Amino acid sequence: MGGDLRAARFAGLATGLALLGSGLAHAESKNFLGFRLLDLENQTVKWRTPTFGKSAVVTYAFATGPVTTPKARNCASMLPPAEAYGPSQITPRQFRREVAAAFRMWERVAGISFRETDDPSSAGIVIGAQAVPVGRAFTNVELKPGSGDKKVIGRSLICLNPKQPWKIGFDGRLGVYDLRYTIAHEIGHAVGLDHPSAAGQLMSYRYDEKQTGLQPGDVQGAVLLYGARPGARFTTATSRAAPGGDDAARGESGWPFGIGVNKTPSSPKAVQPR
Repeated sequence: MGGDLRAARFAGLATGLALLGSGLAHAESKNFLGFRLLDLENQTVKWRTPTFGKSAVVTYAFATGPVTTPKARNCASMLPPAEAYGPSQITPRQFRREVAAAFRMWERVAGISFRETDDPSSAGIVIGAQAVPVGRAFTNVELKPGSGDKKVIGRSLICLNPKQPWKIGFDGRLGVYDLRYTIAHEIGHAVGLDHPSAAGQLMSYRYDEKQTGLQPGDVQGAVLLYGARPGARFTTATSRAAPGGDDAARGESGWPFGIGVNKTPSSPKAVQPR
């Protein structure tokens, strides 16, 4: 997916993008780079500009009351996130810490930065609990006009199932998902990445608690979209910044939160410019 001719500028990634664009991006392929770009309305999508390698600053906020987005395929009705994490005896401070750490995973390797705001109505990414519980967590991606006939991401919603238990840290219980890495996976969708495979990357769709951070494919996908973070040196062991939650993985039943990544087709009515 995402066979954009602009990728020719990225010689090191050209082979992998050609495979993605031709639908041959499978983990079994020796040329598979470990990432897959979201393809919405027959184009790859990212924040701010459709040009690959250009950095972006994106705001995020937590729902403070009901948030209704009628055109959304996922997260159409959201409540404050405490509705999801509270029953698992996770405190607001712990939740915010884990969310901040999830955003930092992506900031450390790519040219995308996140800034928290207290206004959900103007935020680029809004995080909440599902008003209608389903799966584990989902992401809704909406587009708005970019340059020429290209579109860019205008808003993303991330919603957690309040009927599912949540935890901080890996403990081998694959039926209870770790918050930090669930959110990090959903952020990947929110910025333009899709599922590349069943396992092996943070953006893969199975939860197995084997990885300890962003994997090479995750990094390459984010860098392709937003450029590399100046001075970043990536290793799969370094994105584990603070105790209380291991990095990424996927599950027996898959990441039900990722399987439903919302690819909302935009229209003049559905687009919500910021």
